[in-house]
Amino acid sequence: MPEDDAVGKHISEDVRVGVAFGPDSIEMGIRERVREMIQTIVNEELAAALGARASTRVEGRQGYRHGTRLRTVTSSLGPTTIEMPRARLRSESGSREWRSKTVPRYQRRTARVDEAILGLYLTGANTRRVRGAGAAAAGRAHVEGRGFAAGRSLGR
Repeated sequence: MPEDDAVGKHISEDVRVGVAFGPDSIEMGIRERVREMIQTIVNEELAAALGARASTRVEGRQGYRHGTRLRTVTSSLGPTTIEMPRARLRSESGSREWRSKTVPRYQRRTARVDEAILGLYLTGANTRRVRGAGAAAAGRAHVEGRGFAAGRSLGR
C-alpha cells in the first residue's frame, strides 16, 4: 500500500544512529525542534534585513554576514543554545551591527518564563524556592532548598 510505504520511509529517515531512547527522548526531541525553529526565524529575519540569503550575490544587498555567536535562551522547555548570526548593515551614514528583533540583545529568557518567575515572586515564594523550581524545570535537582525546608520543619 502507498500509505505503508510513506510511513515506512518517514520512520527510516527520522531514525538517527546512536540516539538513546528513553523517558526524556520526547523532551529532547522537542528542544531540538525548538532550537532549529528559533535559528530558522532569526536567519530569515537577517536575510530580510540584508536583502539576500547567505552566500548569495545580489545587487541590492544591504550588508554582509560575519559569523555567529552562541546564545543561551531559556524557554519553558529549559535552556536552549542557538547560533545567533552576526552581520554588518550598510547605510548612507555608515555601517552598523545588525540586531535581531526576534531575540533582542541581552534577552536570556522567553516572556513565558519571565511571567512564571514573576508569578512565583508575587505569590510569596522566596529566592531559594524559585531557584529550586527553576532547576527542577531545567531538569536539575536542587537538593539544598528542599533539605533546608525539611530540616526547619522538623525543628532542627
